[in-house]
Amino acid sequence: MIKKILPGFLIFCFFHVECENIKVLNSDNTRYGKDYVRCSGNVLVMYHGHIISANSISYDRREESIHAEGNVVIKDTKQNVYFLDSLSVGKRFSTGEGRNIRIILQDQSRLAAGKCVIKDAKYELENVIYTPCYECVYAGELTWQIKALRVIFDPEDQTEYHQAKFELLGTPIFYSPYLMHVSPKVKRKSGFLAPKFSTSSKSGFSVVPSYLWSISDSQELILKPIVTSKIGNVGWLYYGLRFPNGEFNVDTSFTGIQSVSAKDQIVSDDDTKNVQKIKDSGYRGHLFSKMRYEINDTWRSAFDLNLASDNYYLKRFPFLGNTDRILESNARLEGFDGRNYTCAKAARFQCEYTECIPRIVPQIERNYSMNLLGGTLGMDAFFANLDFGKQKSCRKFVFDVSWQKEILLPWGHLLNFRGTLSLQAQNVTEKQKSRYDSFLDVKPQLNVLWKWPLMISSRVMNTIFTPLLGVIVSGNKKNIDIFEEPFYEITDLNFLDGSRAISPYNTDPGKRICYGFRMAGYRGATNLYHLTVGRSYEMTILPKRLGATGLKDRNSNIVGSMDIFLSDSWTFISIGSYAPRSKRWTKIETGLNFSNKKVCMDLMIFKGKQCFYNPFVSQDFQEEQKTQKYRGVMLDVGWHATGTLKLKCGMTIGNGGRTLKDTYSDKDDSCRLVRHSAGLEYRNECTTVDFLIERRNYRGGDLKPETALRLVVCLKNLGGSY
Repeated sequence: MIKKILPGFLIFCFFHVECENIKVLNSDNTRYGKDYVRCSGNVLVMYHGHIISANSISYDRREESIHAEGNVVIKDTKQNVYFLDSLSVGKRFSTGEGRNIRIILQDQSRLAAGKCVIKDAKYELENVIYTPCYECVYAGELTWQIKALRVIFDPEDQTEYHQAKFELLGTPIFYSPYLMHVSPKVKRKSGFLAPKFSTSSKSGFSVVPSYLWSISDSQELILKPIVTSKIGNVGWLYYGLRFPNGEFNVDTSFTGIQSVSAKDQIVSDDDTKNVQKIKDSGYRGHLFSKMRYEINDTWRSAFDLNLASDNYYLKRFPFLGNTDRILESNARLEGFDGRNYTCAKAARFQCEYTECIPRIVPQIERNYSMNLLGGTLGMDAFFANLDFGKQKSCRKFVFDVSWQKEILLPWGHLLNFRGTLSLQAQNVTEKQKSRYDSFLDVKPQLNVLWKWPLMISSRVMNTIFTPLLGVIVSGNKKNIDIFEEPFYEITDLNFLDGSRAISPYNTDPGKRICYGFRMAGYRGATNLYHLTVGRSYEMTILPKRLGATGLKDRNSNIVGSMDIFLSDSWTFISIGSYAPRSKRWTKIETGLNFSNKKVCMDLMIFKGKQCFYNPFVSQDFQEEQKTQKYRGVMLDVGWHATGTLKLKCGMTIGNGGRTLKDTYSDKDDSCRLVRHSAGLEYRNECTTVDFLIERRNYRGGDLKPETALRLVVCLKNLGGSY
């Protein structure tokens, strides 16, 4: 037995020997002494988490040092790989030196130097070349590289370059006495970020220098002032905090009124008034803040604060995308318990037509569901208090009890039943009487939907054709609901629904029949197209509605949508609403997308009317005050000239480009060139260059048409500039 075990034990010791801090994983020849371990021939050892291979390795037990010779390769705990001719290191790689070092970082960046000295676990390199280009090495030409007389590389922190020269395609273009970037494994570190640049005909040259202060592992502060040559300067900062159960952040800016002092900014009487309001305030700015807090597994709280001094401020300065036209501020408490949901919310909105959007103070919602008699029983409660200002407000309470069940009949027929009993109360307070009244009503409603999916097979394709027929029955409405009449719209998504209102907690008036069909084509597992067409017929007297809703007549507009997947490259999409009585399309939005390795194109054509929500506009029904017409075309094209270079252009033509108020008051509804642009984009694995010239015909307040130039340069590990 001993004779069988002993050879196996000796083989194990030969190939895997552990001596204090060093593990010999492989060696052709190993010698052990009192104070040393010497290995030669295909040596592989592990030392303080580092894996080292070499032709020969000597380990000094007293000094806890290693000397390696010939084809030395080291992989450290950060997944960086080092190649050297020879290496001598002290305890835990805190000191040492090596010759002809090449380093491949874990993100494939590379460093090369003739000499290396290790001090305090940092690598001090001389006559260094750095490049993040991995694929370019094999292509034969580096996109860019940095040459420096001296580099300090710290795997745990950062890389510092002294007397650095930046080369692009082998040509020196930039010199810096000092340059620094963090190591790939570092998540965040204090320091200057790459500045952002832009220029336009109205704002002039702009630069955003940024500094990140990493206060702690969970806190950061970014100072990023905006400096412009024509419209003044902006103080801008961001603060972020993360804690165990949530997060909090603030993004804010502040400036004076120098940006609106130029006379050539005023384009109309309304703009004169808006600009004067800004001047009277004496300042411009914004405040964005967000908080999320998970109370427990069921409840969470949140608030969003989004405010701007005026509706044009975020478009006036280069805030790089913070130009939302509708800003919502809200605070809410939400609860999730299985399929049940509870929410209490208060909200305020800011946009170019703020007087038409109410404040919600508050809104309370509760949804409860359970299985009952093979179906689903739901109990929903909803309360909202809407404040429109100028002594106009509305309070709405809804309590719904519903039961629904889907039944599978012979031959594949499907019937979906939904019965609802809705208790609704509305209280309207207003100084001047309008068409909205207070009421208390109990409204039962029954929805029955029949559908019959049919499979039609042929050699060309398989088609699933599903006819649809729905009946909605409810009591006639004697009162006008502020949440729905006359602003809701029939679409391809809701023509079968029992409520098309702005609020989901409503019932349709009277009796209605809905009918239509859905089709889908397949070739094998490949989807070829989707088609939905539908319409509804009112069997009761209708309240007065806007034409843009598609529900003005008893026979509603015909609505539908179509998606056709012509090939792997071509996709066609379209939605529309057609009025048979006037024989006109009240809404049509059609898009065509093409994409392959060489060309990409997006084309969108749109025309229609959009309902404008202002329930207290007047006691008389004036459609022109509540409907916005829109039409236009948008085209974006890109061509990949090479594998890395892309040329692109785009334009938008429409009746937009002005404020919403101008759109209503201006009788000239002709289309204009809203935007056109041209540029190029270069991308490879270490560099991104995006150049764009754009003409924007914005109007309103202190905004006028302007030409802007943007250059985005992103270098791997060195950030980018805009």
